[in-house]
Amino acid sequence: MNEPASGIRRVAFKIKRDGPSWIVRRLAAEASQPSTVPGRLVHALARNAITLATALPRRLHAMAVPRPDDAARSLFAFYDLEVSPVTFDFLWFLVGAELERRRRGLDAVHVVIVPGRTGGLRREREDYEDVVDPAARNERIGNILLPACSLLPTCTGVTRTASRKQAAFMRATIADHVFPAGYEAALPLFAGSRQCLDAARQGVPHVASLRATPKSVRDFDRWATSHARGRRVVAITLRHYSYMPARNSNMEAWIAFARSLDPGRYMPVFVPDLEQTLDEELSELDGFTVLGEAAWNVGLRMALYERAFISMGVNTGPMGLCWLNARTCYATLKMSPADVPQTSLAFFRELGFEPGRSLPFATPTQELVWEDDTLEVIEQAFHRLAPRIECRLGQAYD
Repeated sequence: MNEPASGIRRVAFKIKRDGPSWIVRRLAAEASQPSTVPGRLVHALARNAITLATALPRRLHAMAVPRPDDAARSLFAFYDLEVSPVTFDFLWFLVGAELERRRRGLDAVHVVIVPGRTGGLRREREDYEDVVDPAARNERIGNILLPACSLLPTCTGVTRTASRKQAAFMRATIADHVFPAGYEAALPLFAGSRQCLDAARQGVPHVASLRATPKSVRDFDRWATSHARGRRVVAITLRHYSYMPARNSNMEAWIAFARSLDPGRYMPVFVPDLEQTLDEELSELDGFTVLGEAAWNVGLRMALYERAFISMGVNTGPMGLCWLNARTCYATLKMSPADVPQTSLAFFRELGFEPGRSLPFATPTQELVWEDDTLEVIEQAFHRLAPRIECRLGQAYD
């Protein structure tokens, strides 16, 4: 039986599978990462109480500690790994911080990465822990989180604190302006996609604010000059992962699509999953261009997506780089594969998405496709978007 997405059926499923101890773990999780309306309310009230009770001591302490000159004009964005994942969800956090910076009229964002209480991380589902262990997740801090900060043009500083006490000290003595609003190290919270999506629907402009760095763009352009030779790059991002394999790319369909492209006009460039670059020979992709370096380098990957004619792939973490960069042209397919609770329509609604629709800040050359990645659906998405992209480039589409 597949795990229900929500409701009493999911509770019964969990108790039957994991035993009564699941109830204790779920209550503990609700206390630290509330997912219900009452839980969020209690959490917010508790944070506000801490903020009020410590306001005067913090002010006195701050007066006694030398502060950087730019601290008063910076938003300190605390990404707390006690409640936040070490995944590409971090991109939504960066964009949320940028929206808050603009709202407050500040000059810059300073990201603070706070270690969790369990080996520097948060506790994850057992099936996830089996595939991505704590050592691998700690490695991702350096491979994903830190380099991703360079994609936010207004991010002028990053601090990876050695302890939660150090983060609490920064919160108390340096940070006048914090994100998420009301952040307290004693009761951290995770800022995900909903805030950004709700802001877009309320008319806030320029939500998709991430950009490739000029250096990464120059590096990719050098590569494209010698490889593409004037052809349009069609970036194809693959997911081939042992966790939730139902979300993986339909390799046969993507290869058939790549073969169908006019080789004189387009150059398909495959970006394999990180696991594929480590464990597999990728013999299926013989004869195609594979840019495995982009799987390891967030900056190069963003430059590829920004400079490609179009970037295509299934719903997987790195595609968030396309979603949150207004300069990209993309189609993300297989948004909600069947029998996967973490991509169910109910789960998407919790995150602020509207199933069946593209992002509220998407441009005409950016689409979420809620159908599986069959060859027919891939080709339809490409031929639907290609004329719009050509129009954007000021060229005719044959």
